[in-house]
Amino acid sequence: MKLNRRRSLQFLLTLLAFTPYLLYVWYVITTSTAPIDYDTFMEIGRRVVTGAPVYGGNSYYPMPYAMVFGLFSLLPRPLSLGLWLLIPVVLAWLISGRKAWVLLFAPLFGNFLGGQSAVFGMLGVWGYRRQPDLERYSGGLWLALLAFKPQLAVFPTLYACWQWWTYLRGEHKIPKQALGWAAGGVVYYLVGVLLGGFGWVFDWLGNPRPESLRAQAGILPRSLIELGVQPPQPLFWIILAVGGVALFVGAWLWNRRRMPFDLWLKLSALVNPLMHDYDLIQLIPLIDTPLRRKAALLASIPLWLVILFAYQNDAAWYAVTFIPLVLAGVALIESRRISRAVKDG
Repeated sequence: MKLNRRRSLQFLLTLLAFTPYLLYVWYVITTSTAPIDYDTFMEIGRRVVTGAPVYGGNSYYPMPYAMVFGLFSLLPRPLSLGLWLLIPVVLAWLISGRKAWVLLFAPLFGNFLGGQSAVFGMLGVWGYRRQPDLERYSGGLWLALLAFKPQLAVFPTLYACWQWWTYLRGEHKIPKQALGWAAGGVVYYLVGVLLGGFGWVFDWLGNPRPESLRAQAGILPRSLIELGVQPPQPLFWIILAVGGVALFVGAWLWNRRRMPFDLWLKLSALVNPLMHDYDLIQLIPLIDTPLRRKAALLASIPLWLVILFAYQNDAAWYAVTFIPLVLAGVALIESRRISRAVKDG
């Protein structure tokens, strides 16, 4: 009886949490409106399917992702819009173990509301974390999926490369996980060749995206920009590099010379100048304990207030930096406890 009541309560909470998402989708479909970024992506997709030049204007995505936009642009607009908005939400819900809390995580709603594109960052981290065995190809293939949004691939790939190098030194052979990642990268490049030619990477890199203060999620780069120190000033990159190294080394030493993946990725969100508020859904697979979930929801409150009452105020979006800061702090505390138990036990 208690189990049935608990399930009924969970179902009711999930339904209530999904309601704002469903109402918004109904609204944009019935009014024929859409988030501006969705329209931008569909415009890129139309360039792909019509053979027009892809890069220029607001087109900043690698060719394989532009081809995904192309597929969605071929669908009837109501279907395309509904799927584009809801697929990341449903995937986040499934990744969280079908728990309602994730629907209250403000970055997920931000990704949804803006029709944003961080879903592959979330999926890649989820798969890589679930397949940590260096003797299997699968983890590397999941890691390669992050290339759909390369700014979200930098720190996970750096972590993996260190593990591969350590394995290579000890076992004197290349781990299968690294080979899986390399194979995934080759396939990714060749998919882009289908429409973009062999030089599509150079075309993409030749149209870099400008920095956006509003979307900045890392507390260190965001604070520097707020203080007037910003790219392309060399001082910005010097402080960011020195501060980032000090942060990682300090955390590594305080954690008894251990750096688990969860801690590494959450720390990276404090210093990554290319991570935006909606990109924080990449951390959802790592929010898998009661303490982490409570911290994520509490840290989301300031951002929810901004979304509801100050959406157009760019300065107010500084609130988003609190989320990775709190999650990194919790990860450091948890990891320290585990390190101490390992050493003492």
